[in-house]
Amino acid sequence: MSSAPDPVFFLDRTLDTGLVRAALQGQPGPPVLRHTELFDPATPDAEWLPAVTARGGFVLTQERRLHYNPLELQALQASGAGTFIFVAKGLTGAGLAECVLRALPRLRRFAQRHPRPFVAKVYVDGRVYPLDLAARA
Repeated sequence: MSSAPDPVFFLDRTLDTGLVRAALQGQPGPPVLRHTELFDPATPDAEWLPAVTARGGFVLTQERRLHYNPLELQALQASGAGTFIFVAKGLTGAGLAECVLRALPRLRRFAQRHPRPFVAKVYVDGRVYPLDLAARA
């Protein structure tokens, strides 16, 4: 039985923290791409999103308002991005790192089973739910 390769995840500015990186270090699969290693902090989303997608990356972010912004959604769809938004309210630091780690197996399965572009919410318990982008356009 063949399986799709493990997805490459990209930590955007909101999740590219020392604690999240430490939690992901040593996890199986491809290395995690990081915003701070690849882009200037002021790089607009419209520039880094297509670059990350071209490298096969799936975006991990904590920008909860992202899916309410029509221009951001348009940029996500135009770039062909697969985006996971962590909506774990109030989680920071170690709690957020644990949430990302807990969700990792589900993120991998979701990324392998759903064509891009997509936007999905990730909850504190690791559940992943896709958003209906057509209904938000």
